[in-house]
Amino acid sequence: MEAINLFDFNDRFKTEEDCINYLIEKRRGGEPVCQHCGWGKCYMIKTRMKLKCSECRKQFSVKKWTIFEESRIELRKWFLTIFMITSLKKGISSIQLWKYLGVTQKTAWFMLKRIRNAVESKSFQSKLSNIVEADETYIGWKPRWRNKSKRWRWTDKAPVVWVIERNWDVRCQKVERVDAKTLTWYIQKNVTKWSHMMTDEYKSYKSLLKLGYTHDLIEHAKKVYVDWNIHTNNIECFWSHLKRGIKGIYIQVSKKHLDKYCDEYAFRYNTRDMNDWERFDSRFNRKNSPKLCFEVNKSVYS
Repeated sequence: MEAINLFDFNDRFKTEEDCINYLIEKRRGGEPVCQHCGWGKCYMIKTRMKLKCSECRKQFSVKKWTIFEESRIELRKWFLTIFMITSLKKGISSIQLWKYLGVTQKTAWFMLKRIRNAVESKSFQSKLSNIVEADETYIGWKPRWRNKSKRWRWTDKAPVVWVIERNWDVRCQKVERVDAKTLTWYIQKNVTKWSHMMTDEYKSYKSLLKLGYTHDLIEHAKKVYVDWNIHTNNIECFWSHLKRGIKGIYIQVSKKHLDKYCDEYAFRYNTRDMNDWERFDSRFNRKNSPKLCFEVNKSVYS
């Protein structure tokens, strides 16, 4: 599919009706089905931008059971937000978004929160295999001097662990600690057995051999970063990109929402071979993103 720019995107979704037709096509293959009786013949009430069943005569919205449900925000603004958050490499803050959309900052944060929840799709991802790199890091504020006592004021940083298959996808998640039990649990959850694991010399990875993995390590403490094919450069490039994005765009992220930001950056990395339109369109695909527009659990967005 050809790439699309912002002008082409606005031309494609000029009106609210264009957005509704696109959503109908993605949800029902272009044939709206009544959500009350299941009848396949419905027509649109343009004055209210709703669908009406020709059998039971009840009205319903195409936004039912989606992240757009119970929201008075126009679909055009929703679509533009999804396009920007999936196409901009470093993301977009709620402060900048409300300037573009003409909404309040609170509304912009509400929209971004729903989209980030929808981007998360851990339960629908397959495990990684072949050559897999693993690493851990801490995300948060750096320690600073106190004003009077001249002592270090340690901030509450959050540990994050991630694994990446070379030339494929990445998985990342916030954890409570980075001990051997937690790291091996996460690797077993996301990496198939008998895979070739590559890590640094951190002692928590020493038990990988006993779990059935082939394990090679690179000794960063000795300033060795590449030993033939043994390195963790791919995973370090990813988390450096995430850290720069958080510090430059979002400034500060709380522990409560850190997982969602990790999923947002992992999604951009995993779809790096797509252009902007393909990345936007994939979010409305039932197979790739069932949580975005189909069978949404309302408790997720409360």
